[in-house]
Amino acid sequence: MRKLQAIYRKANEEARIFVSNTTFTCEVRNINTKELTAKIVVSSGVDCEEKDLLPKDFCYCYKVPFERKNGKIVLFPINKQKRVIWSNNDYEEWEEAMADEITDEEITPEYYDFCRENDLDDERVNLNVEVDGYIVAFASLGLWNGRRNGAKLVGTNVRDILYSNDDYITWYCDPYNVKAEMIHHDGTNYVLYRVANGKEHAEHLVNKIAYGNMSEEEFRRATKSLRPYVANVYGW
Repeated sequence: MRKLQAIYRKANEEARIFVSNTTFTCEVRNINTKELTAKIVVSSGVDCEEKDLLPKDFCYCYKVPFERKNGKIVLFPINKQKRVIWSNNDYEEWEEAMADEITDEEITPEYYDFCRENDLDDERVNLNVEVDGYIVAFASLGLWNGRRNGAKLVGTNVRDILYSNDDYITWYCDPYNVKAEMIHHDGTNYVLYRVANGKEHAEHLVNKIAYGNMSEEEFRRATKSLRPYVANVYGW
């Protein structure tokens, strides 16, 4: 008897990984039509990770949490999941995914960065959406001398959030907001993006945050979520 171990999704495809006494099985189906599009079976004697069972084009997928209720598999609501917009924190996965397409000499961190930058340009095109207001970034900054709050005026277009000079960056949506984790040599910056009523209001908020006169909770109450703009683009 086999048991469901994990569920991964990418666009309109879903991969389910099953485990039995003798095999690991990955079944890929179209989410809309339920059609089986791929099936991978590996002996349970083979030492492999979950993601090793996924097709190569699932390198930028996300794992879907689920639970068992009354003998049925129940997926967590899609709006309760963390959804990655873009990340450059997955070099090893990318290297494996590209292994059949380019030579070992070409697979370098520099070439990876080049390819990922092109992917980021694609996301900027996808998120070319004007907002009703002005985007402000509220950041918890990881500095050499401790954590500090900071803020930045971003712009009026969602794509304006997709710029950073940090080493490793992940932009994502949680159930309520658009956020980012930015890793650099001193630490990690945690960024929350929200929408102010206009530029004047946004400038007022940035000044209050910069002088330590506004907490993150107060910032949330004074602004609205950017998430609906992103969710509308990707169907989240």
